[in-house]
Amino acid sequence: MQRRRVPAGGCKYSKRSKALNLQEYIQHRQKSLGRPLYMPYITAGDPDLKSTVSYALALIDGGADVLELGIPFSDPTADGPVIQEAMVRAMANADFNIDHVLDAAAQIHEQRPEVPIVLLGYLNPVLSHFFSDLDPEAEKRMDPINPNSGCQKSIHRFLTRASECGVQGMVIPDLPFDAPEAELFRSHSSGISLVSMIAPNTSAARQKQICKKAGGFIYYVSALGTTGERKELSPEIANRVKTIKEDSGVPLFVGFGVSQPEQARALAPYSDGVIVGSLNQRLIDEEPATAAQRLKSTTAAFVAALASAATA
Repeated sequence: MQRRRVPAGGCKYSKRSKALNLQEYIQHRQKSLGRPLYMPYITAGDPDLKSTVSYALALIDGGADVLELGIPFSDPTADGPVIQEAMVRAMANADFNIDHVLDAAAQIHEQRPEVPIVLLGYLNPVLSHFFSDLDPEAEKRMDPINPNSGCQKSIHRFLTRASECGVQGMVIPDLPFDAPEAELFRSHSSGISLVSMIAPNTSAARQKQICKKAGGFIYYVSALGTTGERKELSPEIANRVKTIKEDSGVPLFVGFGVSQPEQARALAPYSDGVIVGSLNQRLIDEEPATAAQRLKSTTAAFVAALASAATA
């Protein structure tokens, strides 16, 4: 894969419109289409970053409204075996690093600038991104008293680059909404939305607190445990989504376990969007060479299911 290295100051070829942030885009697009939105997930670098760009374009051409791109990590606690294995394969590549993941995002954005990119990544790779380029003498000069000095610089560096590569949202499963680092993400000048997650076991009081600080959209985890395809979704999702939307003014997407167009259709009456990940990774794992076309047709099937529910 011929890559344009992400420069130190970020990607210089961003076409991202500053007119709409992620939340505004979702609300505007949902209103104009008259249906919930579809956000597919793939892991960057599986089987390689050139394929990632190809797969992403296929997903968008199949009708994806938002693209979720995963940053591989060695300890993805929220992800099931299918995505874990995809991350292991990605990290085994000799050219894998965070800059190349951002470069892939930039190439996707350059070719399909109308579709927002949301990154799903764990906190450790984001924080270590700054220190990977830090020389020993510079590291010694970090403020030993202020524990956020290095953290703040790392988050700033990452978000600045990500924004210039077309990224408009971040999902960080291991970052609590009330952690100091979360406030650094929310207050950053890039405008990248920190997407909050709510699970079935989130208390009512904490749910209200999360909703007050939510931006972009709320990611509702439809089942306890890790990501993965599920034959059935909990019947309690509808009631829980209703209470979350009463507490929050931002859109709500449902993920974890959604793997069939019929499930998306069932979620359509009360969600603003659905997220599908493990199914896409399984298609890639089964036959990487033909995965792009299968991903495109699968995406089209989910979008059609959401559209049909809206007109039913």
